[in-house]
Amino acid sequence: MKSKQIEIDLNADLGEYQSEKQYFIESQILSYISSCNIACGGHAGDEKSMQKIILACKQKGVAVGAHPSYPDREGFGRRRMSIDSSTLQESLIEQLQSFFFISEALNVPVSHVKAHGRLYNDVASDKNLANLLVSAIKEIDSNLCIVGPPNSMMANVARQSGSNFVAEAFLDRRYKDDGSLVDRDCSGAILGSLDERCEQARNIVCNQRVETESNKFIEIEAKTLCLHGDSPDALETAQLVRALLENENVLIKNFV
Repeated sequence: MKSKQIEIDLNADLGEYQSEKQYFIESQILSYISSCNIACGGHAGDEKSMQKIILACKQKGVAVGAHPSYPDREGFGRRRMSIDSSTLQESLIEQLQSFFFISEALNVPVSHVKAHGRLYNDVASDKNLANLLVSAIKEIDSNLCIVGPPNSMMANVARQSGSNFVAEAFLDRRYKDDGSLVDRDCSGAILGSLDERCEQARNIVCNQRVETESNKFIEIEAKTLCLHGDSPDALETAQLVRALLENENVLIKNFV
């Protein structure tokens, strides 16, 4: 009996570029991925950058998603923030509204929302924050998919709300034994070599497992695999991982 073909979505966090050179790299990455999370003003991005990346996604046939964050441009959304719930919810709704205003003007559908940086990590373990994010998303569009870590508070809250939750794993980040990500402040949190990234991608997609910081293997199930567009060698990583997975007869397609 023929085994079922493995399918995976490849996504990247984009729209974070600070120069034309970085934009060129982001636009090239789009040739190798199937969905994209676009910064919408919280940590990076503005009307012009959102418009450029959304249009580029449309041309490449890449599914479009919003990538909101804590309102922390100075810290690129990766710092802990002391912010009250109402202020945060107002910011998230504003970010999403800006993104949808542009996508609708360009006649490009939005498929999903994925939190960025510190917010992504915080909603994974904080039920109140996860509820706040889901509430903000549903105020914009209740049909949106929500992307986040598997076996997390975010996953539970999203599913309980009736949202379509899409479990995500990272090909360029180190994992702890409990399945969470090693904090970026720690040494080795980001996989530096192309070989490491490719091997992690293969393990996650083909074997549903990932090697942790203590060299243990833990089970992980993901519908989408993320590449950080601002990491060194991001374009080369996208090219190599796409080729590796296709060589393993994995079908790259978005989850929409």
